[in-house]
Amino acid sequence: MTTHAARNNREIHNRLWSELGPFIRYNPGARHRRRILFQLVDDLPKRSVLDVGCGNGELLCLLRARYPEIEQATGADLSDAVVEQNRRAHPDLDFEVLDIEHAALPLQAELVTCAEVIEHLDTREAAFAHLARMVAPGGSLVVTCPTGKVFATEKHFGHTTHPTVAELESLGRGAGLELVRVQNWGFPVYRLTKWLTNVNPELALRKFAVERYGAGQILVSGALYLANFLNAPSSSHGCQLFALFRKA
Repeated sequence: MTTHAARNNREIHNRLWSELGPFIRYNPGARHRRRILFQLVDDLPKRSVLDVGCGNGELLCLLRARYPEIEQATGADLSDAVVEQNRRAHPDLDFEVLDIEHAALPLQAELVTCAEVIEHLDTREAAFAHLARMVAPGGSLVVTCPTGKVFATEKHFGHTTHPTVAELESLGRGAGLELVRVQNWGFPVYRLTKWLTNVNPELALRKFAVERYGAGQILVSGALYLANFLNAPSSSHGCQLFALFRKA
């Protein structure tokens, strides 16, 4: 049964995905999230991979291209529109509609990724229980999410609150998962970038939350991507969490 809240969330996701294609590809934070996630999963078993909150399938496609050992790749998303779009664009991959707060898919994968999803959810305990159910025994779950202040631009994209390390550890433990590694990235450059972006959030969204980027937007995004290599690998002052969980 689909609740009223779930229907509202799906409508929001269907609308936002029309804005997020270039943002996902060029945004410095998104690019660094993928880079750091790859570092976390490089040495993990991943013959089967499930990406929960897969959006337009970009991360799943990059994982499949980077790791030839992946035999089964599945993407799941709340947005039925983006799942149908993905099925047409990537017929060699599997895509399923999933409301992670209310259900799990009838499968288990050696590696489950859930990038930039938890901060959107109201019932995180249920979501973690469903995520854990889809991790194969001995497999891994990687969760990424912002931490700290929720800025206006993030509220526009549906963020509720940003988890802390302690909250992620508690959520994992409650779902039967062990937190084996956590990284808090983004200090000082990415944290400053988020603050500057939100001096005028309406302008930032109007310029960068769009369906197509021009040369200027790509250039600015590229420069910020390079600048963010100056961040410490992990710091208590960071604003972006990467958590690796293991299932016994």
